[in-house]
Amino acid sequence: MDAAYIQAAALALLSGIGIFLIFASFSVPLTAATRRIMDESAGPRLGGMAEGNISRAFMVDLSKRIKPEGGDLEERLRRSGWFYPSVAEFHARRIVASLVFAFLGIALAVGAMIAIGIPVRFLFVAAAGTLFTVLGFLFPDRALDNAIKKRRDVLKREMGFGLEKISLFLQSGSDLLEALGQSSSLGMFGRACSLIAAQAGTGRPISEVNSMVRDELPITPEFDEFLQLVQTSIVKGQEIVEPFRQRAASMREMLRRAIIEEGHRASIRVTLITSLFVLAASMIVIFIPLMIILDQQGIF
Repeated sequence: MDAAYIQAAALALLSGIGIFLIFASFSVPLTAATRRIMDESAGPRLGGMAEGNISRAFMVDLSKRIKPEGGDLEERLRRSGWFYPSVAEFHARRIVASLVFAFLGIALAVGAMIAIGIPVRFLFVAAAGTLFTVLGFLFPDRALDNAIKKRRDVLKREMGFGLEKISLFLQSGSDLLEALGQSSSLGMFGRACSLIAAQAGTGRPISEVNSMVRDELPITPEFDEFLQLVQTSIVKGQEIVEPFRQRAASMREMLRRAIIEEGHRASIRVTLITSLFVLAASMIVIFIPLMIILDQQGIF
């Protein structure tokens, strides 16, 4: 490989490390360096970062300084089914993803310029590395939002079958709590129903039970309506068979429409991807010769 390529890649890497260290120098608060530890035998003492995972603590503090998350981060993690095991893990993944994407961006930029046959430009490589670093930093947020959305979609699908099963049990003469308990095998929705039946069966107020169950699942209006229906049935002390049957039919129709809409979206995505490939090929044919000419003229 030409020495200029190696030099440009090394300079881009050193530049990225330098930017990282600049942020890092202002990112670790004093509370991260030392913390007060209560020792049962010797009383309070100060513990240093060396007692834990230094690199992990460093990445967590850096992520929080760059983009502090609001107080709803833990709630988002809980509603996602703990897609990331903890808040600290979420912040650490941000920095790891940033570094991985940064190296990927640098490699792609250098590889593209070598493939085109033009000298490696430091500014272009640095810009690509910076862009990919930002994308990597934002990746865990997007992954978390997608996890919540997927979990919400799964909950809706399970409700379509679960409500039908509950309505059949009610029509056969079972009480509501028994019908809910019989739905435990229906995935996430079934586990929620089983928990409601178990907690309400102990005499715990149904409003508290519903609130506890709701907090562990993605915000889903259809599920909130189901919880309200359960609460109304238990508080009034009567079985509401017809509303459950109607809700089951409504959910089945909603699922049918969702399947049709997903098919339409899939066809649009295929068309869009095909168009992007055609556009990319056209740009390569047009701009690569232009860049080579500009480079030969010393303009680029």
